[in-house]
Amino acid sequence: MKWKPPSRILPSLFLLGAICSLAAQQAAPGSSSYTPESQASNPGPSALSPKEMQEERARVQMAEKRYDAAIQTYLDLLKDDPKNALYMNMIGIAYLDLSNFTLAKKYFLRASKADKKYSSAINNLGMVYYHQKDFRRAIREYQRAAAIDPNQAGTHANLGFAYYNSNKYPEAAAEFQKAIEIDPRIFERNDRAGTMVQDRSVTNHGLFFFTMAKVYAQKRDAEHCAEYLRKSLDEGYKDIGKAATDPAFKDVINDPVVQAVLLRVVPTEQKGSATHPGA
Repeated sequence: MKWKPPSRILPSLFLLGAICSLAAQQAAPGSSSYTPESQASNPGPSALSPKEMQEERARVQMAEKRYDAAIQTYLDLLKDDPKNALYMNMIGIAYLDLSNFTLAKKYFLRASKADKKYSSAINNLGMVYYHQKDFRRAIREYQRAAAIDPNQAGTHANLGFAYYNSNKYPEAAAEFQKAIEIDPRIFERNDRAGTMVQDRSVTNHGLFFFTMAKVYAQKRDAEHCAEYLRKSLDEGYKDIGKAATDPAFKDVINDPVVQAVLLRVVPTEQKGSATHPGA
């Protein structure tokens, strides 16, 4: 009788191929476009077109911070799709991460002209100006991006930072408030979301943390308010005690977690008045 291989060998080979495919997809979990959902829906390299395989290669290269390689891959993709705003935007992000602001600006401008409603590219153009400390132009671009898509929490956060670094603190607080309303965890996430870049660099960290405490106080979020008050205190900010009488803190001032921070900075003789008047 002629020998036949066990029938379970063939399924095992398919299983091995599936494992290899899954490993390739998991190679870049830090990618800005990577999500478990996208991984689950990816049918694997065998089902991808050559263009899709190039796009996946570029995403992996970006995740691995191999920006020069990613730029070349996106440039190759642009040869066949010269008006693709996404490719231009991603090239701009790569150049921004390389601190090549001139070329980053060039590609963000190209992307925003190829698709005038592409708010991410306009936001990222604002990031170029932000890094160059041209906050006036950064604000203008962030405002343009927010007008196109007002539901992008990252754009409002970026606009808030630009206002803050321009010493426009009320405007900054208003934008931070909008960002939190859209995404309550916006300030707990990393600084990139897909095709949009965010920045958290500020001057005078103590004042910034106090401003954030005020924003959360107005949302009646005592936990986050206290957290930012503590950060402000750790940075040596000397006016934290003003929260005791600032109307912005009236809804959380008597919360134990907020009081615990204030009692660290209010002089002993004033501890009895470290609650909001009328409380």
